[in-house]
Amino acid sequence: MLSLLDEQGPSMEELLEGAALDPPTGQMSDFAHPGGSHTLGYATIITGAVLSTIAVLMRLGSRYALRKAHYEDAFLVIALAFFVAYIQTIYDTSIFPGVQVHQWNIQLKTLKHWQYQTHLASIYYGLSILFLKLAILVDWLRIFLTPGQRNFIFWSIHFLIWSNAIYYISGTFLEIFQCFPQQKIWDPLFVGGFCTVDIEANNFVSAILNLVSDLLILAVPQFVVWKLNMSRRRKVGISFIFGIGIFAIAAGIARLVDLLKILDSNDAFYYVTEVGLWGIGEMTAGFLIIGIPASPRAMKSLPFSGSVVSLFHSLTRSNNVPSSGGGGHSYLQSWRRPLSRKRRGLWEISELETGFDLDNVGTPPQHGNPPAGAIAREVRVEVGDEPNPRSKGPTHSLTSV
Repeated sequence: MLSLLDEQGPSMEELLEGAALDPPTGQMSDFAHPGGSHTLGYATIITGAVLSTIAVLMRLGSRYALRKAHYEDAFLVIALAFFVAYIQTIYDTSIFPGVQVHQWNIQLKTLKHWQYQTHLASIYYGLSILFLKLAILVDWLRIFLTPGQRNFIFWSIHFLIWSNAIYYISGTFLEIFQCFPQQKIWDPLFVGGFCTVDIEANNFVSAILNLVSDLLILAVPQFVVWKLNMSRRRKVGISFIFGIGIFAIAAGIARLVDLLKILDSNDAFYYVTEVGLWGIGEMTAGFLIIGIPASPRAMKSLPFSGSVVSLFHSLTRSNNVPSSGGGGHSYLQSWRRPLSRKRRGLWEISELETGFDLDNVGTPPQHGNPPAGAIAREVRVEVGDEPNPRSKGPTHSLTSV
């Protein structure tokens, strides 16, 4: 944060009306047209907000369809609330002066407001990331492990849970209480007080630890998925779902680069706005990681979802099958009844085939002792006595599900 050291310079009014940073040689401050971009800020905010909200609704919709909820769902909702508060601070900056604006093109009297917004954004970011990672990791405990199971994955996930909790909680306290009194954090004209933390250096170190945490979290599901006893094609599809975290890592690297630039530049405002935009991308990827696997079940729980899918298949087939007479009419009418058996997508995993539906990867079947990583298929046999009009006695039917 900036502070004014020259006590014998221009009057206070002149300082407030002047630039927040002296422009480089050969350039002049332009407060009326500060440059930068409003569109980039708006587009990033809208895209991140829409995708994150859809991901959370998908997750909650799947929980509603199953009629059960867990701690990670509460963590996810809390993370979304802090995420909304975070993007509000970025939206405020996007309105005026915009993102990627050089600090010499804004007036000193407005710098106090932007530094306060940056302070709030740092707090909201840490809390949102904390609860988001807790939601993902606790969910993976339920997916990849059976109750009472203690193995490398169990201890790895618990290590990540507790290390992230300690790290982000302590980081939030450092951000809040870095200076005494707190007004010194955001007010460049405040005289007196003291700061105990070099917050810019602390943010850089925090970004490195955050990136390492993202890499470790991304590695856990890949380690498990590639040990499952299923086709390579299915493994690639499931790995892609969890691999969305690669974008979070890319955003984390970009944040780290911008934070490094802040250490070597006085033009902090320009790079801080970029850090804010990359933060939106990082958190959006986190919401998608936990929301996308729940989308098949959430979509199936929607009213008329089966009829819509059947209609789509019918229209697709009708374009490929020539109609003769009234033959093509039956294809168009098949939407009235859902297909008895749907072709599954590459990334759709049914609990009858795997026993987990991305809820319980590690849940063993109820009978037998299959090898580790085996795919359990549930077979239900129904035996019923039904009268057969062509025979004098009852018949027995076997149904495999």
